[in-house]
Amino acid sequence: MSYGQINDDALNPMGKPGLAYLLAIVMLAGLAGLGALCLMYQTQAGMGVTGLNRPVGWAVYITNFVFWVGIAHSGTLISAILYLMRAKWRDAVSRSAEAMTIFAVMTAGLFPLIHLGRLWAAYYIVPYPSQRELWPNFVSPLVWDVLAVTTYLTVSLIFWYIGLVPDLAAARDRYMAELGPEHLKSRIYRALALGWSGSGTQWHHYGRSYLFFAALATPLVVSVHSVVSWDFAMSLLPGWHSAIFPPYFVAGAIHSGLAMVLTLMIPMRKLLHLERLVEMHHFEMLAKTIILTATIVGYAYAVEAFISWYSGDLIEWQNHKWRVFGPVAWMYWLCVVCNVLVPWLFVFRRMRTRILPLLVISLLVNVGMWFERLMIIYTSQAHDFLPHNFGRYLPTWVELTITAGSFGFFLLFFFSFTKLLPTVPLSELKGHLAEKEVIPTGACSHRVRPRMPPHRPAVLAVFSNAGRLLQAAKGCCDGGFQVMETFSPVKIEELSGVMKHAKSPVRWITLAGALAGLSGGFWLAAGTALVNGLVVGGKPPVSIVPFCVVGFEGTILLGSLANLAGLVLFARLFRLEPHPFYDRRFSRDKFGLLISCGADEYERLKEQLAPAHPEELHVHQ
Repeated sequence: MSYGQINDDALNPMGKPGLAYLLAIVMLAGLAGLGALCLMYQTQAGMGVTGLNRPVGWAVYITNFVFWVGIAHSGTLISAILYLMRAKWRDAVSRSAEAMTIFAVMTAGLFPLIHLGRLWAAYYIVPYPSQRELWPNFVSPLVWDVLAVTTYLTVSLIFWYIGLVPDLAAARDRYMAELGPEHLKSRIYRALALGWSGSGTQWHHYGRSYLFFAALATPLVVSVHSVVSWDFAMSLLPGWHSAIFPPYFVAGAIHSGLAMVLTLMIPMRKLLHLERLVEMHHFEMLAKTIILTATIVGYAYAVEAFISWYSGDLIEWQNHKWRVFGPVAWMYWLCVVCNVLVPWLFVFRRMRTRILPLLVISLLVNVGMWFERLMIIYTSQAHDFLPHNFGRYLPTWVELTITAGSFGFFLLFFFSFTKLLPTVPLSELKGHLAEKEVIPTGACSHRVRPRMPPHRPAVLAVFSNAGRLLQAAKGCCDGGFQVMETFSPVKIEELSGVMKHAKSPVRWITLAGALAGLSGGFWLAAGTALVNGLVVGGKPPVSIVPFCVVGFEGTILLGSLANLAGLVLFARLFRLEPHPFYDRRFSRDKFGLLISCGADEYERLKEQLAPAHPEELHVHQ
């Protein structure tokens, strides 16, 4: 495929929606609205309309919270971890996975509020000075949850948006050419693109900033579901109090998230006609990764059983036997079949290279992972230490309707995303073409400056591919031209070496933000503890180990915000207008080299450019 074909295939789905799409949006909005009506009823009538009881105080709502947080993990895994590992197959599916992460975290964040019952008391968890001097207890894993999930949502949202900026510029240029610069659609995308012009300077800072985002988001993948698991593991209930929960929950989160990526992208690929961009190879690689996560989950099931037996704890062992052979055994074995045995079918190539098996297996994994969360949360409460305290639980229509509404809420946002924004990363897919065209060259003998001096003529050369742009930049640099800027729809790593770009100062701002977040997190937790003077679980008010969670989340949050600020500052994205010499074709399929030269240097410049065969030469006086 050519650069233009990739551009068109990715942006064509953003056209006028059809009747079927509008009907789907109305149905999903209706389902989400029905869930909202049930929530209003629950808020007015009280939590008695749910199936919650003694001893089962956590059930479907907390199951949904854990499930949706788990679904959110695949986006960061694909975008951050696989990016750092240079797994190129991730590119076609990364954008949709990132969007899924945002909407899943938004959905997950609703359920602690729904479970709270008294929605108007939610602000008590916010750490702010008040006359009551009531501060959150930062030793509590429930407070860690709030910090982890809000940090994850913020960082994921920034990471997603920054990845979108070059593609939003492509959408801006397309609609400005088709609809005119004053059309509402053009103005919206122009504002969202932040003045992106694809200059070499912008790509240089953008590349470093994106790398730091990936580095900051990677430990966040592990930390978020580990913190969620500590809601259970920090208790003393049998079946919950286990050190295996953090890796167990993280593996399960990635397992369910990857399955949801398949579930959403298989129909999306067909409906949006993305077959040339999202190939069967990408689905096959996702299926192979699911084999790994299914194996880890199966290992966790086996180790959990072994620990219950080998520990010698009779209560722990009887709880596990009740879970495996008791009235809820159907739930346990459903999890084993759907989460381990069924995904192992991907070992057979025919199962992972055909659409129907991929879709069916991914749906079964989603079902199995939801019931796994319910099994973990429900069974430990219903069958704890004392026989007289054993209980049962059945969800009511209110809980089930709100759960269905959450799926409508999530899918409503995802369907809207497929029509409003590019669903595949244009710049990264185009980058694969650029890599084939580029022939490595040596660096210039001097450093090139990108800023054009005022009142001095400049020549803009337009090229058809990245290799010719690189060749022209090297030739002009060797010819003695010291002021140049490049424009391209993709990041060309070799250009930074040829033009001897200085290391981006974004790294220092990111480091400063991370250190401020680390110290600020410990300061907030310790200061709050000293105000309250609480002694929790025998720990002193200032407990360094629990406060590490608060410090870690502060490090990631402020480091990411500082990284964003550094990118906006050094890439000059605050101007909201492209480079003065920018051509709209540079976001689609053309490459530009802007050289500052005097009138007496024009002929010599043409000689330096000739070997690269420029398609056009424009002289700007």
